[in-house]
Amino acid sequence: MMKLNKAKFRLGDKFAPYFSSQYPIFLTEGRSLFCGRNVDDSVQITALDTETFTQICKLTDDDKITCFVVNLRDSTIFIALKNLLIKKVEFPSLKVVKVWRSCHQRPIVKMAVNRNGTRLATGSGDTVIRLWHLGPKEGYSASCRSHNSMATLLSFHPDQPYFFSSALGDYNVLVWNAETGAKMGSLEGHQSTVTGISFNCSGSSIATCGRDKVIIIWSCPEFERINLIPAFESMEACIFLPTGSLVNHLGDSVLSDELLITGGQWGCLRVWHPISGRCLLEIKGPLDRSPLPHADVQVNRESIVYGLHSILDLQVVWVCTGSSHESGSQSIPKLVLVRQSNHVEFYDPVIGKLSKEFLGDIGQVDQLGIVGKSHNRLVLADASHHLKLFTNPCGLANSEQSGSWNCHLVPGGHTDVITDLTVSSCGEWIASGSKDQSICLWHVVERDFASQTNKGPDVQVVLGLRLSPAHGAHISALCFNKLTTLLVSASEDMVLKAWTVDVFRTDNNSPQSPSNCGPKLSEWSVMHAAHKASVNDIDVSVNNQLVATASRDKTLKIWKVAKHGLECVGVLQGHRRGVWSVRFSSREKVVLSASGDGDIKLWNLKDFSCIRTFEGHAQPVYKAVFISNDRQILSCDQKGLVRLWDVSKPTGGSSGIESTDDSVTSRVFEAHEGRIWSLVLTPDESGFFTGGEDETLCYFQDVTQQMLEERAKKQEDFIQTRQRLDNLIEQKQFAAALRLSVQLDQPKRALDLLENLIFADDDDVAVPKCPRRRAPVVDRIVPALNGLLVKQSDTNDGTSNEFLVQRLLTYLCVLNWLLTSWTPDQLIQWPSFARTVESLLPYTTRHYQRISRLEEQLAVLDYLCELANEHQVLESFDSSFKGGAAANGLEPNVVDLNLSMEVIESID
Repeated sequence: MMKLNKAKFRLGDKFAPYFSSQYPIFLTEGRSLFCGRNVDDSVQITALDTETFTQICKLTDDDKITCFVVNLRDSTIFIALKNLLIKKVEFPSLKVVKVWRSCHQRPIVKMAVNRNGTRLATGSGDTVIRLWHLGPKEGYSASCRSHNSMATLLSFHPDQPYFFSSALGDYNVLVWNAETGAKMGSLEGHQSTVTGISFNCSGSSIATCGRDKVIIIWSCPEFERINLIPAFESMEACIFLPTGSLVNHLGDSVLSDELLITGGQWGCLRVWHPISGRCLLEIKGPLDRSPLPHADVQVNRESIVYGLHSILDLQVVWVCTGSSHESGSQSIPKLVLVRQSNHVEFYDPVIGKLSKEFLGDIGQVDQLGIVGKSHNRLVLADASHHLKLFTNPCGLANSEQSGSWNCHLVPGGHTDVITDLTVSSCGEWIASGSKDQSICLWHVVERDFASQTNKGPDVQVVLGLRLSPAHGAHISALCFNKLTTLLVSASEDMVLKAWTVDVFRTDNNSPQSPSNCGPKLSEWSVMHAAHKASVNDIDVSVNNQLVATASRDKTLKIWKVAKHGLECVGVLQGHRRGVWSVRFSSREKVVLSASGDGDIKLWNLKDFSCIRTFEGHAQPVYKAVFISNDRQILSCDQKGLVRLWDVSKPTGGSSGIESTDDSVTSRVFEAHEGRIWSLVLTPDESGFFTGGEDETLCYFQDVTQQMLEERAKKQEDFIQTRQRLDNLIEQKQFAAALRLSVQLDQPKRALDLLENLIFADDDDVAVPKCPRRRAPVVDRIVPALNGLLVKQSDTNDGTSNEFLVQRLLTYLCVLNWLLTSWTPDQLIQWPSFARTVESLLPYTTRHYQRISRLEEQLAVLDYLCELANEHQVLESFDSSFKGGAAANGLEPNVVDLNLSMEVIESID
């Protein structure tokens, strides 16, 4: 059975960035996660479910949000606005329960709430820290005035009424009374900015860390230094672990100790003993798990620059295992780690094992690919040197479970931005190229759920091979053949290479296979000066015999896979700008290309001539693919639009003559707010994914079958409803007929039925003739009248079309009757009346102005007509007077009164 051509796609789901590491993350006891992201100079707050990381709600404000904090006890959100107001918002209703002035002179940049939720601290650029009482009789409590710059660190003691603060440029931490705001002491000892502070379980010890690469342990409440630990790393966060943590790694000797864990520039977690000052354990992060030589890692560690995987925040939060209202629910600790790459990781602090992770932000999406044995995973390359994997994306999820945009970062591989990637036909292998001139082969390993011994993540992307340097310049394009035995690559220096791929399937139980069991790449063919400019795209034909390359030199080349290498067999010329995309047809000897000139062309592989040009894009087209058994084309452009084209034979002309059919129109779908760099189809062509420079992913779902079914159902319902309408009119049930006429969008018939209801005889319908004294049957047509109001507001702007004028006049008559028959108090209760009046006002004002101008023009026309009539009357009077006087024998100056009276009567 032949598949139907696609007619309509609908946006099924969208991934938009929702987290930036510059803002804190809050994990509440109710298992809700709050994070923020800067959108148009305002903080957009997003609440996520901690199990699936699906979005619960978003919080924004008309006035720009500068900072926020969440009470972990009841999930109340406090937001600070640019207009110096503070709002208290309930969750999840997002209802604003209180608003008050902050009394700061500049916008608030830092906020904190104590553990009990009874105190709120706000820090501003005016160097003042204000304390607020929460709960009954909320309001201002105290001010702390000793800093000389903006506050950068605010923290409450978990048990005692102590408040700690530090400011930009201050190398010490001030201690305040949280009740009165009085200064109680100072923690002096750091030589650089203090970035983190933590308290042990008993509250008797305090740990601080900073960018001076040391950790200091303090006593409480004496606030005296106990120990100074050199860390040799710029620190950003430190936190005390629960008692008895990491016994499985460190043994029973630390069973009763409270260990300290830190994170900073290097991107790895390090566990310290606060008394001895020894580093007991190092939990490596993605940077240290990379396959770089040890020397390269050592150079990075000696650098003062923070990388994408530097740790910025650490928290230990106690989360309920059951529902919050269950009495038997228990609380377990969770270690939350935030990296500079906006990557959030959740660890079990007791055993030090990674349990969950998500990525709240992606960069400009350059390439997309669908991977996995079942082709149900989505991998992307953005403006970074790491791949990102969506394990269960919307549109590819199994029917048994709903999809989610849970994203994981694939560690290791390249050291510079990834420029292109390609996926094998089996979905198990990925090849990526980068600006570091290297090619990496990745193996997609999925967990075998039938095996009881194999435990771990559901899917892993394991680095199988890294070839560096593979080219002498940035790699610009890659493509596997259909058998995954050949890899074709191109670079910025116009060199085209072909590699033989020897793939050995690794064992799922041991992803880290020995080097002798991994894949191998062998250079097979090298073509220098393959094009006059950089190659943008490569594709291999279905039979693996031809290779097509698209270049910025405005040409495409067809290469034959010969015994000794690639041989150029044809050049396709015709584009006016660089060519960005090329695809072979799977059914015909045709090549599809998309160019920066906005044109899409079909080329004949027999004589390498252009047989069809599709025009419609006003901007450069970056990707074009075949769909529906090559009967249709999907393309995307620089404006963020996706177009669907029907591939039809040109009307007239031979196959060797280029044809441009302007009568063929494309269907347009709005997707992104900028360039769309990548477009990939789902395996069953039930939808497609797009990614662009606006850092979003869109999934469009094919709804052609649903549209056809809905259209057929609407047609059937229309016929049945029209038959019912005729029957009701025949039975003189005008109230029910009026409702149906509104549903069928028949304004003239609705007006006729309304007149029958209002002015019908009492013998026919039980409605009095006077519209102001309505019978109950008129009240029953209120929903129909409400529908007429909505339709009137929708057609009030149409004045050029005769049918629209008829509808407009009909609805105006209805509106006049409504306004004179119902009181304003009654009309305002109707569901759509307020919205209708609001939409009617601008158009009604415009119509009134037009009528006023027409009235003025009619008055001038009436005046001109009167002048013309008077001129004609005077001429007839003069001729009649002279003729009558001569007939009666009178002088011309003598007036005949009888004749004058006849003329005057004729004028009247």
